Amino acid sequence: MMNKQKGWRIAAAVLAGLLLLSAFVIQLAGGRGPLPSWQQLRAALGVPLRAEESVPKPAPGSTAVYVLDVGQGDAVLICQDGAYCLIDTGPAEAEDALLYDLHALDVESLDYLVLTHPHADHTGNARAVLSDFPVKQLLLPLWEPGADDTADWPRQLAESAAENGTELITAEAGDCYPLGGGTLMILQGGSGDAASVNDISLCTMFTAGDFRFLDTGDAEEAAEQRLLDTYGSALHAVLYKAGHHGSYTSNSAAFLQAVRPAAVAVSCGLDNDYGHPHRAALENFAAAGAEVYRTDQEGSLTFLWQNNTLSVETTADACAPAA
Repeated sequence: MMNKQKGWRIAAAVLAGLLLLSAFVIQLAGGRGPLPSWQQLRAALGVPLRAEESVPKPAPGSTAVYVLDVGQGDAVLICQDGAYCLIDTGPAEAEDALLYDLHALDVESLDYLVLTHPHADHTGNARAVLSDFPVKQLLLPLWEPGADDTADWPRQLAESAAENGTELITAEAGDCYPLGGGTLMILQGGSGDAASVNDISLCTMFTAGDFRFLDTGDAEEAAEQRLLDTYGSALHAVLYKAGHHGSYTSNSAAFLQAVRPAAVAVSCGLDNDYGHPHRAALENFAAAGAEVYRTDQEGSLTFLWQNNTLSVETTADACAPAA
């Protein structure tokens, strides 16, 4: 076993060196032209674009939110005091990269796996995560498909949860789940009268001290308005994951003015077919005074909250040559 681990680490170190060299060339070329992008390299090689040792990890009592680069999809890992919550798992084609990242971050088990809604770009690796990590609880929104619904949970999801000893929970607004010294609160999720599957997305607020992180899945403007009507200015968050990958159907001006985030993380694929993030959303982020970070341009995003200060590191930062 020790020889296998040593061999794996040597291979990983060699690959990391090659990636760093590729990243240097990409940096010189401005990340454009015929050279592969950050996300394309990850998709092709199935590994993150930085050495394991360089991944920032939170000090005791601080918070880390990792918005992982899974291409056109979502996967967000919250770490608080050694406890972990993963919100969504990205599309199936990002499985190798997602699992590698989780192991590189020293995740041994998950307190919670949250699947916001039954779309493949959010749930594609749910069964892989359940198989690869002990997961205490799987949180799902209330959803009963209509006759015309084509969305669905991954096949045999409930069976996978049961086989791996994971408790399956239908989460409801007002439910609170402890995570280390913080709390994950369900703000909204599941509705029989939702206009779309996106609008049944579990919307969560993670709080630890003065830190607040808001994730609304793919909730669109109607669901955002329900959040506004219910919580108003209490939606304020230090960090906000852009709704629906930065779509114009989400991220309304009124909603952003209530959230007033210091930073917005947009999780989307390079040159995606949907045009995410849309100009209207970017304008609303700017009007709310938020700094915007994008996985399509900067790779995986690491947000650290320490001493009441938010710092950010991106894959591009970690791979850039020293000045």
